[in-house]
Amino acid sequence: MLVIVGLGLYDLRDLSLGAFDTLRRASKVFVELYTSIVPGFKLEELERLLGRHVEVVHRHQLEGRWLDELMEAARREDVALIVPGDPFIATTHITIKLEAIKRGVKVAVYPAPSIINAVIASTGLQVYKFGRPVTIVRQSPLYSPVTPYYVLYENLRRGLHTLFFLDLDVEEGYAMTAIEGIEVLRCIEEREGLGLIDEYTPFIAVARASSPDEVVKVIRLGEKADLGPAPHTLIVPGLLNPVELEALCLLAGASTDLLSRWHKRVRGLAASEA
Repeated sequence: MLVIVGLGLYDLRDLSLGAFDTLRRASKVFVELYTSIVPGFKLEELERLLGRHVEVVHRHQLEGRWLDELMEAARREDVALIVPGDPFIATTHITIKLEAIKRGVKVAVYPAPSIINAVIASTGLQVYKFGRPVTIVRQSPLYSPVTPYYVLYENLRRGLHTLFFLDLDVEEGYAMTAIEGIEVLRCIEEREGLGLIDEYTPFIAVARASSPDEVVKVIRLGEKADLGPAPHTLIVPGLLNPVELEALCLLAGASTDLLSRWHKRVRGLAASEA
């Protein structure tokens, strides 16, 4: 059997008791650390708690021929794969699950906290008011997609919040910051010109969501903010109800004037598209 275990967002505290028990009993345990940053994770601590060796696997293995070896091992014995966050936020892992099922390998899953449910606790925004999430990627002269900007536009015209995942390449040592993400959106605004991004757009930056040193702050275009190290996440709110307005003021240091002004602007955009 193949067991896919979510590691969560900060450290080993996010592993469930069921996951720990299964990991102790598995014949082999692997962990991948390339799909996200888990700030408090220490491999040696995991090995100490499990009383066994844990092998780190890399992108080229899980997306290459090594996957065949993993599947063959899972036919004969219980093999566990630990992944950051919740296992199926990253598309890599649903592909692994489906491949196992197609090969007749049983699969068990232990979910864990993900950035999606963590930012709701961090910001006080309500889950049913989020639209489609989207990733902001590094821009280059040869690759500068405008998808994040138009996802934002479509969400705003429906009054919905937009969650931006920020580009990440752990194996290269790169993690986009919230400030960099804002700058990418500003550059796209200059090209596309729909009037979504300016000094009155409230960007909600969440750094190290759910960690003891989590930072949640509303930032305006051009504003500097010390958010600390990655991982960072970015949100642009849509229409805000009174509870969400109060939450952003208390949890993210937002200005009521800025949020009220933005709320009217989004309401006007939604009305113009009706």
